[in-house]
Amino acid sequence: MAGFFSGLFIPDLFKKENITTSSSKFLSNYLSLSKTQEKKIESLNTSFYNKIQKIRDKLNQKRAELAELLRETPPDQEKIRDKIREIASLQMQLQEETVNHLEKIKIILTPRQREKFFSLIRKGLHPKGQGLPPKRQWRKRF
Repeated sequence: MAGFFSGLFIPDLFKKENITTSSSKFLSNYLSLSKTQEKKIESLNTSFYNKIQKIRDKLNQKRAELAELLRETPPDQEKIRDKIREIASLQMQLQEETVNHLEKIKIILTPRQREKFFSLIRKGLHPKGQGLPPKRQWRKRF
């Protein structure tokens, strides 16, 4: 499941610039959110972005450190492997935070809104639906 929410998911759906009024309005209009739902989701998005931004900052730092390790001659393979593990761990944290965020949003939505929301996510992940189980099975997972 973690592989399913690859690095493609977080950058495209929950970038800071996507948590602006215009994108919030898009989601609100697309899902026909009530004002109460809008406020709850906006609050969740702000909290979520703050969490993932810290992780992204660490990821950028670790990737820069990896680049420096790769420049060394000869490169220290042990240190490189350790740095790769650190990067993978941070990427997994991003995926876990995303899944947690989706679960929180899901609680706020009605069943119809939830269906539309996850349909939007599905399209964003795989524009042609390639590599996904049939929609009927995918829905059961969420």
